[in-house]
Amino acid sequence: MMGGHVVIVGAGPAGMSAAISVAEAGCRVTVLDEAARPGGQIFRQAAPELKAPSYATEAEQRRKAALLADFASLGKAITYVAQAQVISAFAGPEIQYVADDATHTLNPDAVILATGVREKLFPFEGWTLPGVLGAGGAQSILKAQNVLPGKRIVIAGAGPLPMVVAAQMTRAGADVLALAQLHHVLSMGSNPLALLAGRASVLEGLGYLSTVLRARIPQLTGYVPIRAEGDTQLKSVVLAKLDAQGQVIGGSQRRVETDVLALNYGFVANAELATMMGVDLRFDEFSGWHPVIDDEGRTSDPSVFACGDTAGLRGSYVAQAEGHIVGAAAAEQVLGQAAKTGQNSLVQARKARAQQLKFQSTLRHTLKLPDGVWGISTPDTIICRCEGVRKAEILGALEHGHRSVNAIKRNTRCGMGWCNGRSCLHSVSALASQATGEPPQTPMTPRPVARPVTLGELANAPGYEVPDDH
Repeated sequence: MMGGHVVIVGAGPAGMSAAISVAEAGCRVTVLDEAARPGGQIFRQAAPELKAPSYATEAEQRRKAALLADFASLGKAITYVAQAQVISAFAGPEIQYVADDATHTLNPDAVILATGVREKLFPFEGWTLPGVLGAGGAQSILKAQNVLPGKRIVIAGAGPLPMVVAAQMTRAGADVLALAQLHHVLSMGSNPLALLAGRASVLEGLGYLSTVLRARIPQLTGYVPIRAEGDTQLKSVVLAKLDAQGQVIGGSQRRVETDVLALNYGFVANAELATMMGVDLRFDEFSGWHPVIDDEGRTSDPSVFACGDTAGLRGSYVAQAEGHIVGAAAAEQVLGQAAKTGQNSLVQARKARAQQLKFQSTLRHTLKLPDGVWGISTPDTIICRCEGVRKAEILGALEHGHRSVNAIKRNTRCGMGWCNGRSCLHSVSALASQATGEPPQTPMTPRPVARPVTLGELANAPGYEVPDDH
């Protein structure tokens, strides 16, 4: 008979690894996952009937296969709920989610948040046109559906993901017309010891770089998109080179006709549930707000844990090792005794995490955005897609003394739409920080319901009884 119940939100490397540790310790574990199959973004799986090939490196495929096999081997010890949208989370803890056209409520003994990250973009003229999307989104289409988002693709961004996506799109048969990277991929080579610590990741990266070089994809270092052109669909993109402050260098513009513009300038943590649960947060200039955790993933609420990129942008290797550590700690919290998970495996997980953290530290500067990129957009550029709020309205609110992101939200409706601020929060935060000269103090207050759901799904709550007098 299993003792205690742990709910894990997210089934990427961190969530799956945590679930394995919790189950092995003897706790009942429920994994709530937005996707149809476990794996998260990096290990995303296509439907079996598609028989989709993998465009990842062999090393990544081996890691994926091993973790998925370990996760599946526990069978009935893990309750995996696919296509589950967690819509609300409260102290207690209490988790509300939608699945199978109904709303469900769980009151576990502990919650582990492994909700990962979302892509960071910066706004520019035309960025809301169909055909402009996140590079990770383009990658998801390829991984989950074995479909290219378009035949002719321009990829732009910062950090390692744009190069990875360029290689994978090329392997799938796309014509990658340009790879515009704000910082050259080799700029991370300034710390040889860090590269040695992350040599497994480096070798995977070199495999993708080899594909890019063999395909002779034009690489434009220091270039960013400043305008996407088209009426109802993307037709072309204008790229321009920036100086060190992020100002466009005159005469550097290049127009490229393309079907798709795939962008990624880093990531922002999905911290809405952590915020809703009232745990302490910290702000990171690269990836926004994260829950404050100790070495074993505990937040300021002893029943709430966080791991993986939710707790800090550090990649899949760290996420997988940390999930193992945090899962064991959550089980110990619930059971009131040391978890049954082997101590040797925990030692190895801690060692792997520490080693990979050294490597991740050298990647951070490749995600640095100069302040000038937030000035590329025009006053008429839409910042909040859901509510159609333009940059001029946000700047107007700032000029009238509404300096916090919540004040801007109240006065412009920015962040009040379906996405609950997930698309615009980092842009609003950046604009507010430039106006005040200080980092933002708090994120936009998330509200239940955190994800778009239908009234029918909310009304259909199994186990809920309407009082007789209604």
